[in-house]
Amino acid sequence: MTLKRRLVLGVGLALGLLWTLAAALLFWDLRSQIADTLDDRLAASAQMVAGLMARQPELLEQPRGDTELVEPASEGVACQIQSASGEVLVRTEGADGQGLAAHELGYRTTEIDGERWRVYTQAHNGLRITTADRMSERDELRQGILLVLVTPFALALTGGIGVVWIGVNRGLAPLEKLNRAVSQRSPSMLAPVDIGSTPAELQPVIATLNSLLARLNDALQREQEFANQAAHELRTPLTAIKTHLQVAQRQAPEAAPALDQANTAMQRLQRIIEQLLMLARVERGGADSGASAPAETVIHQAMADLPNGDRIRVEAGPCLPDLAVPAPLATAALRNLLENALRHGSGEDPVELQAQRMGSELVMTVTNRTQTSPAHSPGRSDGLGLRIVRSITERFNARFEFRYPQEGVLQAAIQWPTSDSQPL
Repeated sequence: MTLKRRLVLGVGLALGLLWTLAAALLFWDLRSQIADTLDDRLAASAQMVAGLMARQPELLEQPRGDTELVEPASEGVACQIQSASGEVLVRTEGADGQGLAAHELGYRTTEIDGERWRVYTQAHNGLRITTADRMSERDELRQGILLVLVTPFALALTGGIGVVWIGVNRGLAPLEKLNRAVSQRSPSMLAPVDIGSTPAELQPVIATLNSLLARLNDALQREQEFANQAAHELRTPLTAIKTHLQVAQRQAPEAAPALDQANTAMQRLQRIIEQLLMLARVERGGADSGASAPAETVIHQAMADLPNGDRIRVEAGPCLPDLAVPAPLATAALRNLLENALRHGSGEDPVELQAQRMGSELVMTVTNRTQTSPAHSPGRSDGLGLRIVRSITERFNARFEFRYPQEGVLQAAIQWPTSDSQPL
């Protein structure tokens, strides 16, 4: 889970819990106040009936055929008057006399015909006056109040979470900007990170990151200078040794086989030193990033003076574009792949070199049959050559990969950017 979602979720849950608790307490208090208000209304109704009986006692003295007094406007309320002996004198139409029978004074909740009623009984001048209302109507009133209460709370909570989301987005914007600035960098870009105005909390992180980049840059420069100086220092004694081997071959023909092997080893050592110089140059960033090279020239130079180069079969499309890479570097990368394929290939099988344009890229593929498993591929056995290929391709936004189209067949492919695909 991202930090942004974690913050919004945490704040949202906290707000939801607090607001739900506040709404519950408010509803509990309102429900209690409503119940008290409705009970007070029952008592006021009973007092009003008692006052009416005191002003018009003839209502109880007149003979009546039935005891029903009046039909109320709401079927959820009822009233009944009893004598001290328990005789029902008058009651509202439809009221259940037995259910409203006053056994004790004050409030009580009873069930009449399967419905719950809230009942209040008051004694006055030897009479017992009972008023009642249905609990279902009270429940409907509570539900209405709950709906009115919950709706604004829900809307406010939703709006609050939205405001929190916007605030978190704005608060974490510098962190996302830093993430983009670092993720879009190339491996060779070790300049200090600068994202403009930053909050105080993020400034130590950027300072630490820039300090790390500076130390890493210094370490890489020392490493590259060491490789460069070591390669240059080795060139002089190697040249001298090579000269002495040539003199020895002339003076001691009987030692020619051993001297030929020593000369071959010397040439390989000289090739390794040249590779080290090339690697130091590429990783130091000394190559011209704006240079370009014709693809045909790169292929020709990569195959020039290549041992066993007659095994290479070239298949190139027409009108190959220029590569957005300096010619020496593109040539070195391709030559390394060809040398690996020739050195580790299966017997005398040919090595195929294909070059074809695919959209805005030029794909060079070196295919050969191997006697080793993919885990011991040619690229893996020559670590220095592969390192140089990867360094060159990474620096110039090319892509390099090994493919295994079928058992015993290995392909090394480089997808070069072309000069016409680069922004002006």
